[in-house]
Amino acid sequence: MAFLSSGARASRGFTLIELGVVVGILALVALVVVPSIEAAFGVRTREEAARLAGAIRAMYGESVLSGNTCRLVFDLDEGVYWPECARGRVAVVGAEESVRGARVEEGKDFFVGTEEQEQARRQVMERSAFAGFTSGLAPRRQLPEPVILDAVWSQHQPEPYTAGTAFLYFFPNGQTERAYIYVGDETDTYTIVVNPMTGRTRVLPERVEIPREELRR
Repeated sequence: MAFLSSGARASRGFTLIELGVVVGILALVALVVVPSIEAAFGVRTREEAARLAGAIRAMYGESVLSGNTCRLVFDLDEGVYWPECARGRVAVVGAEESVRGARVEEGKDFFVGTEEQEQARRQVMERSAFAGFTSGLAPRRQLPEPVILDAVWSQHQPEPYTAGTAFLYFFPNGQTERAYIYVGDETDTYTIVVNPMTGRTRVLPERVEIPREELRR
């Protein structure tokens, strides 16, 4: 029967330690290299575009089922989007786009009346105010680097926004807004096109320009 000498045992144990160190180094390298490869081939950007398209469909369904007016809020500067909802039917007023996404109660005109009337109007507006909404299918999402929200255009906007805040509204009657949302990185851009009648989305692996007839509406 052969026995390992103390030197052989030490050598064998030392080799196992070295092997463990090598495996650890390879794991650390993989953590750095794999995300870089994904970014280089646009995998992460494509996944984020698909994730956002899913959030749009989810909020379309939420608005219909709840009977509330909902919206996705896009912070283009920070690369963040999140859902909000307001109770009941709320109309979007394009003339108030100076404050990006202003809204008034549907069919309601601003007026100067008695104190009681003004108080009643404020209560209605408070009930219609948009507030944060928790959704497992459309959670608040911070885009990972190097993915960005390149631009957002929805039907109530006069032009695409490339900075600041943009909104995409969903209405309880089963409609949303026509929208073009651009998700990109240094090399790739994906366009999410939203159908206003069905809430369906198309994710296209290129930058699709908004038709002029859409901008004129």
